[in-house]
Amino acid sequence: MAWYNTVEFYIISGAVAAAVVALSALPAKQTPAVLHMAAGELSAEDPDAEPSLQMEVDRDGRLHITRRGLRGICSDGAVSLAANAIGFDIKIEERLTPGGYGTPVDTARFTFDFFGPERYHFSYNSEDSGLFAAFTIPIREGLRLTRKLS
Repeated sequence: MAWYNTVEFYIISGAVAAAVVALSALPAKQTPAVLHMAAGELSAEDPDAEPSLQMEVDRDGRLHITRRGLRGICSDGAVSLAANAIGFDIKIEERLTPGGYGTPVDTARFTFDFFGPERYHFSYNSEDSGLFAAFTIPIREGLRLTRKLS
């Protein structure tokens, strides 16, 4: 066992240790971002409702998001969501087109069908109205959750 004291042994040991450190320092593999768009079904339900989100998961695993408390939107306008999914992090941007000649609406309903039965971290941002919410929800049948926008 005299080879433990050779220079070659220490050079090879140092190279193996450096390779282990380099491999452990590599960043985790990140999944690619996927953009999902959804157009809202507009309705007039409660003109005095506070700005909020109601989430429901149906038996097929689809997530239904109901945005309440819309202001300044008419039936000839549009509300859409752009959901940017990176792994289990979902960033939703609300886009408002007011319209001008239709009847006032205050509610928009969206459906997303790309979720699996996992726990997701959401951030919901409406730049046009200055409202935001952040929350975590598990996608499972029967889920009903309401979050206020502030």
